[in-house]
Amino acid sequence: MSIVTGDSLENFSKVVSKLSLKLDKLTRRTNELKRLLINWRHILFPINSLLEWEREYDPLIIFGIITFIFFSILKINPSVLTLVSFVILIVVLTDLLVTNGIHIVFKYESWTQSKEAKYKRLCERIAHLETFLKHKCESVLKMRKERPSMYLIVGTICLLFFAYCCQNIDNLLLSYLITLVVCLTPGVHNQQLISLIHQYIIDFWNKSKSISSFKNRKQRTAETTSY
Repeated sequence: MSIVTGDSLENFSKVVSKLSLKLDKLTRRTNELKRLLINWRHILFPINSLLEWEREYDPLIIFGIITFIFFSILKINPSVLTLVSFVILIVVLTDLLVTNGIHIVFKYESWTQSKEAKYKRLCERIAHLETFLKHKCESVLKMRKERPSMYLIVGTICLLFFAYCCQNIDNLLLSYLITLVVCLTPGVHNQQLISLIHQYIIDFWNKSKSISSFKNRKQRTAETTSY
C-alpha cells in the first residue's frame, strides 16, 4: 500500500513539475514578446480590440475591410509576383514607419495601466498560440518517427483534399473565405459563440424530443380511450 502511495505521489510531483516548467516557459516567452513588440503595442492594441469584437459592429468592420481588399484584388487582377511584391512592400514600409514614427504619433503618457494589462494578456495569448502550434508540429514529427504509415496516410489525404479544393474552387474566393474565418475566429472564441450555439442546439433538440414524446403519449391516450 505504501509503495502504491509513494508511486502516486511521485507521479503527482512529476505532473506538478511539468506544469510549473510550462508555466515558467510561458511567462518567459510572454515577457520576451512584451519587449519585442513594444514598438507595435499602440498598433496591436486597436487591432486586438477589433478582432475580439469589443464593440457590436466590429464583425461588420472586419467583414467590410476583408471584402474591400479582396474586391480590389479582383478588380485590379494583378499577377502572383506583383501581388507578392506589393504585400512585401507594404510590410517593409509598415515596419519602418512604425519603428521610427510611432513615438511621434503616440505619446508615452497616453499608455495607461489598463492598456498595459490588455497588452500583457495579448502577449500571453500569442505565447499560448506559439506553444499550441509548436506542440502540433512536435506531434506531427512524433507521428512521422513512431507511426510512419499513419503519417503517410493522413498527410496524403489532407494534401489531396486541399489540392482538390484548390482545383475546383476559385483560389481568390478560397483565400477570401480562409482569411475571413481566421479573422473572425478570435471574436467567436472571445464571445463564446460556439458554446452558446452548441447549448442552443442541445436545448432545441431536447425541446423537440419532449414535444414529440408528448404528442406520442397523447396519441396513445386517444387510441386507448377510443377502444
